[in-house]
Amino acid sequence: MAKIHLRSEILFRAPTRVGLLADVTERLFAKDVNILGIRAYEENETGVFLIYADDSRAASEALEPLGGKITTTQVISAEVPNRPGQLATIASTLANADINILEVHATATDAPTVEIVLQTADDVRAIDLLQEL
Repeated sequence: MAKIHLRSEILFRAPTRVGLLADVTERLFAKDVNILGIRAYEENETGVFLIYADDSRAASEALEPLGGKITTTQVISAEVPNRPGQLATIASTLANADINILEVHATATDAPTVEIVLQTADDVRAIDLLQEL
């Protein structure tokens, strides 16, 4: 059975430069923020970071001195068994309910569960449906 939670994810944008990732991660570490998931890339000379952390408020505070733009968005965290077809089941369930998935990211090892992070067009309905899986 899936464990479903509503959480926050941070979007941080700052001018790109050598060492920006080091500064971001060192500031989070200094505030004792555990990074649960991260995606970072460069877009038009801007460093873009999607950060899923154990404490989004502390993470936002840690990043403020870097001078970038910080926004927070709601995401759904789905902890599911680590086996083939889990994301397909989630995607099909939401598609059949006409709920658009705006973003998804996940990673897995050989642990028994995997955490899938989703942003949808209707998180309340999506959570209700996913809790039934």
